[in-house]
Amino acid sequence: MRRLPSARGRGSGARSSAGGEPLEIRGARVLVGGSGSGRPLVLRRPISPLGDLDHVRGVLRAEGEEVAGRVLAFPYAVGSSVGSYVLYSLARRGLAPAAILVERADITLASGCAVAGIALAELGPEYKEVSEAISGCGLVSFSARVPGPLLITCSGTS
Repeated sequence: MRRLPSARGRGSGARSSAGGEPLEIRGARVLVGGSGSGRPLVLRRPISPLGDLDHVRGVLRAEGEEVAGRVLAFPYAVGSSVGSYVLYSLARRGLAPAAILVERADITLASGCAVAGIALAELGPEYKEVSEAISGCGLVSFSARVPGPLLITCSGTS
């Protein structure tokens, strides 16, 4: 099992998870536990659940990408507390992402994921490296426990 970050400041080898070897994200803080898999959807921008997610169709408006069953990664969420209801609405319709990985989480995102049953992990400084690593995966499998590690396995290529 590979760990991120690795000891003594060397590169983490995050891309090595493409071979199916689990990658343990040590610096991650799991806020809502869960396990599963999905195709990655990595955004380079923050999202507003209320403004960016169409809760009826389960689509990111600007990108036109469906979020259902995906491993969604974005730096952080913006917007109002209504965003948590948008996530819950997606879950009720069967259109929620399988997991959300962020650089930093706020209470609205955490509460929305908790009521919707969406796994949520805050990656902190490891976000950039992890999001780059999973962006090339065809499928990302994850196991997130509270408290506990975040394990990610990448299989295939996109």
